[in-house]
Amino acid sequence: MPISNPLLKNGQQQVENPFIYTNNVFQAIFSIFFIVGIIYFIWHFMMGAYHFISQEGDPKKIETAKHQFTYAFLGLGVMFTVFAVLKFIGYITGINGLDTLVLPWPTL
Repeated sequence: MPISNPLLKNGQQQVENPFIYTNNVFQAIFSIFFIVGIIYFIWHFMMGAYHFISQEGDPKKIETAKHQFTYAFLGLGVMFTVFAVLKFIGYITGINGLDTLVLPWPTL
């Protein structure tokens, strides 16, 4: 009986070619981390905005809001940097799962 993974793209596809399977695993793992990173960015950005709006002249809340914004954008930058580094490593080494990595943009 052939092995298949229902969680990956083309889950009914038989795992006869390990390169296709590895590529699908890399893409699925990166998609999960990318979605979690975007949720993290949105959460920290919204909390920073909340602290900035509700500051009431308190310098400590202003500082907290600045840190929230800084961490949100720093995390977003790290996420895109990791994507670029993985893509570059895949291009240099020829690893199929890395050189064909794409960002999972939501579509309707």
